[in-house]
Amino acid sequence: ELPKGLNLEVIVHDDSLVIADRGTGPLHTLPNTATGYDLDGLTQYLKFVKSRYPDKTEATILLEPQTPYDTLVQVMDRTRVVEVNAGLSTVQAALFPEVSIGDAPIPVAGGGARP
Repeated sequence: ELPKGLNLEVIVHDDSLVIADRGTGPLHTLPNTATGYDLDGLTQYLKFVKSRYPDKTEATILLEPQTPYDTLVQVMDRTRVVEVNAGLSTVQAALFPEVSIGDAPIPVAGGGARP
């Protein structure tokens, strides 16, 4: 169940991607696969979110300080658009094209996070 008034966040950790609502917290966690981040899983979950919030266009990507630039680009691309088959061709459809970038919350001992 997704919260009303969703403020979508994609948090990039070393070992996972977390899709969250700024107000209520984590919605879905995608642990890394043997080959790295589960970008296909991210796309699928964001398609689900878009189906529930078709008019929403904003998302925030929050990154840990050591996140490689290439990872940011891949996550941003997957957050902004999805490729869909249209007959014999593939076209891009918007998911959350208005992307903001920020720092991931810093975990503290005992759970939770520091602002």
